[in-house]
Amino acid sequence: MIDTSTELWDPPPSRPSLVPAWIGAFLSSVVIVALVGTGGVVAHASNDERYRETSDVCSRLDLSAVATRLDHPPLRPQPSAKAGACSYVVENEDGLWASYGTVKLAYGANAAVAWIEWRYNKTEGNPRDVPNLGRAAHLVSQARNVDGKAFCFVSLDVLDSNLRLTISLGTDAGIPSRPCDDVDALGNALIESTRTSLTRLAESP
Repeated sequence: MIDTSTELWDPPPSRPSLVPAWIGAFLSSVVIVALVGTGGVVAHASNDERYRETSDVCSRLDLSAVATRLDHPPLRPQPSAKAGACSYVVENEDGLWASYGTVKLAYGANAAVAWIEWRYNKTEGNPRDVPNLGRAAHLVSQARNVDGKAFCFVSLDVLDSNLRLTISLGTDAGIPSRPCDDVDALGNALIESTRTSLTRLAESP
């Protein structure tokens, strides 16, 4: 059962949850940080404001790679109740959540401000570096069995210019696409969707 009662998992209350409460806690706690070297970022960041907050930010996200991995029609992220966040859902044939994901976007005044906020957050879980994505990126993935039912989770935290983007996905391992059979592939789909989304967000007017 996905419990969306935590800060990160915030879909409309009318939908039932499918994943136990610890899933929401896991995704909420995954605030992953890269200790970026001080020489590179701050030196040229004072006037770097590549990303601007817009009202249509959720529609600018491109989750095609994730949708393909889940063998699902195009995912259309919707604004969450919480400002600066979007959510997306894959439902099973009963109309219950089989997969649930969120995207959080935090804009700094410039890249230096965003880097300072990133630099002084604490790392949770066992993140791995993701090369060639933004200025710095970390990925956390986990597969677990709860009461005989398998689930998996991936969360990606990216710093690029003045934007910090955190995208997370939790899914039932038993859905037809079997995404948890290869958690690395699921993480790679999240990375590719984020890469495409950053390009689109940078093009915002």
